[in-house]
Amino acid sequence: MTAVLTALALLPAMVPNPIDEGTLRPGLDPSQVTPGMAGFLMSLVLAVAVILLVLDFNRRNRRMRYRAEYAERRAAEEHVGGYAPGAQDDRGDQASPGGHDGPGAPAEDPEGPDRRG
Repeated sequence: MTAVLTALALLPAMVPNPIDEGTLRPGLDPSQVTPGMAGFLMSLVLAVAVILLVLDFNRRNRRMRYRAEYAERRAAEEHVGGYAPGAQDDRGDQASPGGHDGPGAPAEDPEGPDRRG
């Protein structure tokens, strides 16, 4: 195992560097074949963009996880596995069992039908 690690450590020293002074095409100098300031700035912009995207992704993922935990807690408190008829929706209105919400929905008595007569 140590022989393999030693060989891997010595490998860069054994392989010739392709950017030696003698390997460039005649008439080129090393400063003409480097990316220069423009390449550095583009790399910097891309790195900053990736970092910002990762931070945004983590923020959104955390928010989604908190919302799911809250929904699970709320469902456990209400002993309901999902959206229940008669439960209040986000607007605070009473949800109808038929799924009809809005101005054309039939009005229902929360106490049920009148049994007096």
